[in-house]
Amino acid sequence: MREIQASTITDVVERLCIEANQHLPEDVKEAIKTCRAREDWDIAGKVLDQIVENFEIADRENVPICQDTGMACVFLEIGQDVH
Repeated sequence: MREIQASTITDVVERLCIEANQHLPEDVKEAIKTCRAREDWDIAGKVLDQIVENFEIADRENVPICQDTGMACVFLEIGQDVH
């Protein structure tokens, strides 16, 4: 039987949540930039420009990509032999 301190799990989940809220995966960034390059409608283009600017600032300054509020609900599967 393996024992894991609850604080260890809390620390890892905290780190992953922060990372997920500050840094988009590169493929997602490229997809957004590709959409922007193909967008003809001026208003939509400006919105996509703001999204690109937002994730670039988040990467550079280590701040959340979106200032939306909410609560994360985490489901953790650790198996039967972990306590």
